[in-house]
Amino acid sequence: MKKNQKYTQEEMYMAIELWKESGISQKNYCIQNNLSLNTFKYWLNKYYKDRHGSKPGASKSFIPVHIPQTITTHIPESHTMMITINYPNGVVVNCPSATSIEQLRELIKL
Repeated sequence: MKKNQKYTQEEMYMAIELWKESGISQKNYCIQNNLSLNTFKYWLNKYYKDRHGSKPGASKSFIPVHIPQTITTHIPESHTMMITINYPNGVVVNCPSATSIEQLRELIKL
């Protein structure tokens, strides 16, 4: 593949599929195929957004976590459990586990 060339969506997605099957790093795949790593990452994000509705590794919803009673009985009362929210820009917010669902929703909307 040549740099500064226009590619169809089919060609981009084929390159992603070939990379996934190859088992090599993105960097090595790009070197072998004469592609810019930044271009390839753009294609990869577009591929996942089109196929899965999000970027690679992004989650569309929360996964409920259930802690068995046997675990909670071993946590000292003086120890506060926390909920951690990691924003895509790197900001991390820690909230006490007693934080209400409404407060969490407001934090997530930010």
